[in-house]
Amino acid sequence: MKPTATRAASVGDSSERLGQLLSRCSLGDQAAFSELYEATSAKLFGISLRILRREAWAEEALQEAYVKMWRHAGSYNPGRGRPMTWMINVVRNQSLDLLRRADYRVAEDEWSAEKDQRTSADNPAAQAETSEEMQQVLGCLGNLGEEQRDCILLSYHQGLTPTEVAHRLKRPVGTVKTWIRRGLIKLRECLEKKGVGQ
Repeated sequence: MKPTATRAASVGDSSERLGQLLSRCSLGDQAAFSELYEATSAKLFGISLRILRREAWAEEALQEAYVKMWRHAGSYNPGRGRPMTWMINVVRNQSLDLLRRADYRVAEDEWSAEKDQRTSADNPAAQAETSEEMQQVLGCLGNLGEEQRDCILLSYHQGLTPTEVAHRLKRPVGTVKTWIRRGLIKLRECLEKKGVGQ
């Protein structure tokens, strides 16, 4: 399943419409699922790509995320947040799960934003990543201590293992694991306060 650019400009589709489509998906409406995918896949692919930095992995994460959305569409609760926020959370979690797999490694030269037209400044999907949710995530990261922030970015953005992060920062592995764990707890608490991913 490849992300579609045919309706990239539709990432601004109303929350009400996306909510209706999710509701229909929960009833097994495949046409609604197809429409939901067309309206949101470009933006969600961009978010996954930012995390994974590798197109093949981002496409895999996106496919698995949409399978989860299809199966669990009924769990979306309009009272806890916007449909797109819920979908971003599913994609983000799936992308992070992929990062945690032992066989995942990112070579720095395998992907760059300059080489990928889907992340260029004139692409609506790329512009969507400067949305309120992304700014809130960046704001929460900025609230972390320098060590915690560095560990999380090296681990989740560059795909390094705790051992590799420890080597890079010249710190004990146990200390790095503690920083990552505590940093993720603080990050989650901050995002929950801002209503991101709810």
